[in-house]
Amino acid sequence: MVGTIPFLGVYMILFLWIFRFLFVFRRRISCMAGMMAAMAIGMTIGFGMGTLISVWLPDQFFQATMLSMMIGGVIGAIAGAPISIMAVLDGLLAGIMGGMMGTMLLTMIPSANMESTIKIIMVLYGAITFLLFLMLQGEIKEEHLNKQSFLLSKPISMFVAIGLLFLITHQTTGISAGQWEDHSAHSQSISKDDLTPLKKTTEQSDVLGKTNLKLLVKATEFSFSPVAIQLAVNEPFTITLENAGEVEHDFEIIGTDIHVHAVPGKSAKVTGNIAKSGTYEAVCTLPGHKEAGMFSLVEVSLTST
Repeated sequence: MVGTIPFLGVYMILFLWIFRFLFVFRRRISCMAGMMAAMAIGMTIGFGMGTLISVWLPDQFFQATMLSMMIGGVIGAIAGAPISIMAVLDGLLAGIMGGMMGTMLLTMIPSANMESTIKIIMVLYGAITFLLFLMLQGEIKEEHLNKQSFLLSKPISMFVAIGLLFLITHQTTGISAGQWEDHSAHSQSISKDDLTPLKKTTEQSDVLGKTNLKLLVKATEFSFSPVAIQLAVNEPFTITLENAGEVEHDFEIIGTDIHVHAVPGKSAKVTGNIAKSGTYEAVCTLPGHKEAGMFSLVEVSLTST
């Protein structure tokens, strides 16, 4: 968390700069410009905070999303408050959307690219803030701008400040995600050599005189356990998907009709068999979940192991 503090400082400093300008010149800024400003601030702050909070709250997707949406919405509403109720509403909605998008983005980014992603988002925030400042400058007559301090009224001062802030954050390394686990990198590194038989319990079945394997798959944010399963061709089985996470998950063996879906805190079952040997992918098909690490391998052999 310590490594992200400079990034948080950049967001707050530039927000306060823009907000002060909006407040001082609130009677000279048009409603349309104020709405655009509130929307831009809410969206960019929400998006940026979504990425930072995802680092601070690893593996707590629901809490991180809700907190990011709340912060983005509140900041957007505050930015619109000096202008109009309409600007408040625009800022609120944009901030909520930005917070949700920022959190979802970071859950899909491998941990090796996490720091670069946060820096890129911060650079975009600085560029958007500077362009917003130029837009608001155009709303104010020069004689009114000249009555204010150099720091407040001149774009060059903000440009220099952004450059210095970027320089400071560029030197920041070693962003730590606490207990963040890079599920995507882990799942993609699975090979056939990693396959170990899943502990199976059996019960007698009347189907062709074969045993019916009971397999338990546990889903969390964002991984499956186990990451590898071994089956035999035409071997009847029952898969129980236990959703121990806080969002919906499913388990689908690609290339087969095996698919089971479970809501948070519940379990669901599916029965079937696979008629062709080979290595199959098993994934969560919900948007972004496979990329975040919900990926297993199913090895189907000609004989039971």
